[in-house]
Amino acid sequence: MRFECISAGKPVSFGDLPNGVRFYGRFDRVANAGGIGVKCGSMHTPGGRGGLPHLVEHIISRSARKYSDREINLAFRRYFGGPDGDINIRIDRYSTFFGHFMLLRPTHMRICFDFFANMLKDRLVDPDSLEVERSRIQNEYYLVGMDVVEEVLSDTIHEMAYRTNPARHRIDCVPEELNAISLAEIRAFIRKHYVSRNMFMVVLGPRFKTVERMACQHFADWPDRTAPKPEYDMADGYAPLRTIKTQGLQRPGIGQHHVMIGFPVEEFGGKNHYTLRVLIHILEYLLYDQLQEHRRGVYRNPVNLSQSKWHGLLTVNFATVNFDFVDPGVEAILGVCKSLRENMVDSDVFQVALNRTFYEWVGPFVNDANKLLESIIDSAANGDADLTLLHSGRSELEKIIRKKIIDAANQFLTPEFLKVHISPL
Repeated sequence: MRFECISAGKPVSFGDLPNGVRFYGRFDRVANAGGIGVKCGSMHTPGGRGGLPHLVEHIISRSARKYSDREINLAFRRYFGGPDGDINIRIDRYSTFFGHFMLLRPTHMRICFDFFANMLKDRLVDPDSLEVERSRIQNEYYLVGMDVVEEVLSDTIHEMAYRTNPARHRIDCVPEELNAISLAEIRAFIRKHYVSRNMFMVVLGPRFKTVERMACQHFADWPDRTAPKPEYDMADGYAPLRTIKTQGLQRPGIGQHHVMIGFPVEEFGGKNHYTLRVLIHILEYLLYDQLQEHRRGVYRNPVNLSQSKWHGLLTVNFATVNFDFVDPGVEAILGVCKSLRENMVDSDVFQVALNRTFYEWVGPFVNDANKLLESIIDSAANGDADLTLLHSGRSELEKIIRKKIIDAANQFLTPEFLKVHISPL
């Protein structure tokens, strides 16, 4: 299928310093977004130390020798606003990033980049920062984790999906393990993972020569050190389920029954990479009538894709005040999946989903540097370091036909599934 004549413009350029630090850049007069990434997330958590990668992210982003803590905090408040503003310091399953979203001027971006570069160079760790950030993460664990039902659903279904795969690790922490982490363990983790060939930088806005100069200025003197090898048995990757797995939880203080259905899918960058993205739009559309358009209809039925180079999981969830709608809601999801396995999706639904996926691919290149930044991070940390897969979106989507949807449904939307049900107590 051919898409509308919407050009993605120039591709993202990249280069490497002699020590292996990769730098990405793309000229954009209004972007001014970027930062420094590490190919390390919660999937790299050592055994019995849940929260260590998260704690390192918190501690490193506190201080640098070149600036006082007050200078850093005031500058961050000026350029980023509060903690939910334009700051982009965060960790996920496969990456840690120290950066920001779009700022108003290139000079603002360069000022902030200098903060982050010095933080990562100095790696200041001390007993006070350990205790302060340990306390913050313990509160974060509840505020945006255990007290958010959708997060509990996601964490639980990831744990159910795998036996040894590190995708089952919590991103925030395991509180009792967090409390046992020592300064020595933090420093050892930094020495192992925060090395030149395990890091990259992204600068969207300036011309690429400027990006290269920034890379040389901040990272050329870093020692050349190789990225650590995974310490996990990768045999626990994608495999179709052989049985239905269910888990029920009860939570006080909630007013709805929350349900999530999950299906293991291939890892990031597999042969169905873009087909899966079309499939989730088809699923979400077809489930709209089944779950929302009736007298007991739910408010939302999001379909999501969680992937890294080591795992893949497709999920559908809904919430209902009616207990007697839980089983019919699950049956509706399974019925749509069965229909997609057995029948070609209607042409108009397929075309809408395909075009929406194209919009989501091309949009970041056209007018959303924040999303493009996230796409580059995802690619860099998950085996697409040259961005071949990212840049091939148009050509790959043009190859997708309805037959690929029915093939993907038969491979991934199996009669065997994962189910989590959280009910009010």
